Amino acid sequence: MIKLAMIIFGFNNISAVIFDLDGTMVNNMPYHQKAWRYFLKKYHINVAPELFKRLYSGKKNTFILPDLFKKDLSPTQIKKFSQEKEHIYQQLYSPHIKPVAGLLKTLNYLHVQNIPLAVATTAPKSNRELVFNKLKVKQYFKIIVGDEDVTKGKPHPEIYLKSAQKLSINPKNCLVFEDSPAGVQAAKSATMTVVALLTTHPKENLIGADSYIKNYNQLNPI
Repeated sequence: MIKLAMIIFGFNNISAVIFDLDGTMVNNMPYHQKAWRYFLKKYHINVAPELFKRLYSGKKNTFILPDLFKKDLSPTQIKKFSQEKEHIYQQLYSPHIKPVAGLLKTLNYLHVQNIPLAVATTAPKSNRELVFNKLKVKQYFKIIVGDEDVTKGKPHPEIYLKSAQKLSINPKNCLVFEDSPAGVQAAKSATMTVVALLTTHPKENLIGADSYIKNYNQLNPI
């Protein structure tokens, strides 16, 4: 078992910790995938599940939707389709929300240690609030950077650079928990240290992460 304190202080003077949300704080990706299947079937779009996961995991709906429809979509159309898909997801996932094992004690440990915490996610605000309200964890986070705060989705580092800026912490001193290839790439491009959760993708797909865990119990907070 890896001591969380060793991870935090052993990785180049870590001063803050940033969490992705989907697949990282909650293991909700199967519900997103199911919602996308319903959505794609309605619009007669055929994409194999594994290909969909590889192409779109961790990315913004503003990128996913035009790519799926193979044409430019207006902001109004993107908003409509995005709300439709997310409504399906929320209906499916709401009764099943629970944290990734060990998350709550990890957040509490970091909070007690006075380590600034942030969330950096391209999840729409309604999806974030659904999870935060169920888990009752919003109070742990000094800042939340969401889909509406960035123009470029992961793997672009914008969301992580903006998180570090809002925390007033050098990006090199930030530790990130991520679960997607795009997210790992984004955090590494921001010069951050990355611990990858193996909740959604196998280790071989999360190239570049500094460490890998199945869940937060493997951190074994003191």
